[in-house]
Amino acid sequence: MRYLNHITKIQRILTSKLPFESLLGHKTFALPTNLEWETVTFQRPAKLEITDKYDDKVRIYTHKLIYRTCEEDINQAAKYAYLLEDLDGRRYLIGSSTRPYPTINVSEVHPDSYSSSTLNEVTVQWQAYRKAPRVE
Repeated sequence: MRYLNHITKIQRILTSKLPFESLLGHKTFALPTNLEWETVTFQRPAKLEITDKYDDKVRIYTHKLIYRTCEEDINQAAKYAYLLEDLDGRRYLIGSSTRPYPTINVSEVHPDSYSSSTLNEVTVQWQAYRKAPRVE
């Protein structure tokens, strides 16, 4: 059975505030409820692509989160981890408190049409040896 996997909620936290060092090998885990997540305002839904490839017999997953936002001063140098939630309530963690950290790229859009969006487009990419784990 298919489920609705549109990303409808994005939260972020500095990786230094995560309560663990790594989650290698874990597919699901629980996060403490006392973490102070910053809610990201964005145009729903966001897009999440997870691709995998083999490089020297090692499987590498690339996670690419794309969302549009009216935020203007996004700190691209900050090391954030992202908690994503889909329409069915499934939550995924992009990033960890160890390298490699997610990278953030911001595109300021000046469209050629009045009907096109003028929101900034943010792309968050993270490569890891595992898929983004589900948060229970």
